[in-house]
Amino acid sequence: MKILSYNVRGLGKKAKRREVRDIIKKQKIELCCIQETKLEEITKFRCMGLWGNSNFDWAFSESVGRSGGILSMWDEDVFHKSSSWNVRETENPKRLRDC
Repeated sequence: MKILSYNVRGLGKKAKRREVRDIIKKQKIELCCIQETKLEEITKFRCMGLWGNSNFDWAFSESVGRSGGILSMWDEDVFHKSSSWNVRETENPKRLRDC
């Protein structure tokens, strides 16, 4: 199993996206976890460009301004998403932080 965890410090520039795509392809990554995307939105099309084919799934948590942003992508033949959640979507995020 090949996993990539990468703090990209911004995924907005084409050169950075190409770098990530090349690593995923060359290393045959099966799970990719990207931190600090600094993106408020990402589309499936953009993820497909990073992953290199359509046999993947993904989850994303947007940045707040120019901070944060997390993107996870994985090979659907290896991993299966059973559920996902976002703290901003919960009714009581304080309760989650206290756990």
